[in-house]
Amino acid sequence: MKRLFLIIVFSVLALKVFAQFPLGSSKESIAAYFAGNVQYASFHEFKTPDGIDAFCYTKTRILGDYTLYFNEDGACSTFVETYDRKALNEIIWRYDRKFCRVSATEWIDEDNSVQITLVPHPQKGANYVSITYKPVEHSEFVTNTLAVN
Repeated sequence: MKRLFLIIVFSVLALKVFAQFPLGSSKESIAAYFAGNVQYASFHEFKTPDGIDAFCYTKTRILGDYTLYFNEDGACSTFVETYDRKALNEIIWRYDRKFCRVSATEWIDEDNSVQITLVPHPQKGANYVSITYKPVEHSEFVTNTLAVN
């Protein structure tokens, strides 16, 4: 019963962020969205070793966090969610129903604009898994062929 309750709570909290991809959003709009829609225990802003600005929201009562990375224009370029490793099967089940699976650990959304990647082993001995959201890079190069008889 306790496990069922945790799965329901986990699903509800995940779906709130799931409902809106933050990719391309500004720091201000993401901060406002999290403040109004997502329960989190802590927040910190930091720079990666590469100098990229990032936000990290740690979830309330559930293992994991939401980490958002921003490009030089201040728009979110990558979004990473972490989940308890025990929820792996439920995560895969949910993503298979919400997105189109393209490989064992990758999905795309229905308009092929967001690539979702599952990292089941982010670190040796980790008790969590991570999901990375990135925009799909579409090539502007179009090939035309001319058939000649």
